[in-house]
Amino acid sequence: MSQISFKIILVIPIFILLCLSLFVIFAYDIEMANGKLSIKSNTSKQIKSNLIGQKKPNFYLTPLNHYETPQEKHLDVSNYKLVNFWASWCAPCRAEHKSLMSIQKNGYRIIGVNYKDNPLNAQKFLTELGNPYVAIGSDQSGKTAIDWGVYGIPETFLLDKENNILLRIAGPITSTIYENKLKMYLEE
Repeated sequence: MSQISFKIILVIPIFILLCLSLFVIFAYDIEMANGKLSIKSNTSKQIKSNLIGQKKPNFYLTPLNHYETPQEKHLDVSNYKLVNFWASWCAPCRAEHKSLMSIQKNGYRIIGVNYKDNPLNAQKFLTELGNPYVAIGSDQSGKTAIDWGVYGIPETFLLDKENNILLRIAGPITSTIYENKLKMYLEE
């Protein structure tokens, strides 16, 4: 019995080393250029959305507390707008909220989709941090998120004047992401 336990203990470090090696292989671009080793992180690369360039999918949302539910009138504006999938239980959503408030204060429309969240917790979240959304709906079933291709929250979609999807941002909107990806659209 002790020989089996000893063999398992020997296998565990090898397994951990293999997992770390796979992480390094897939998380970094490793190249040799001019005799020098170049290592660059590729973890910031976005997974492309099949919806880029297409009309936005429909919303299948229910009202969230007393907030207005997203409708076509919220999207019928002559400039760009954002659709943000979020939840109160999502730590990165809390981290990006200050950026959303700043974007909203600059006059840009953000439609909120509260994903599989407790309505009371969502209300507490917005009361505490502020409400950057012109309209918010609840996606308890997840159908809207599925149709939009959301795989994790927060996710934000930039829509053009005709409600075509121009950009998908997986993860929180940070000042760097705003400067590098959104600013050129929102401040044109």
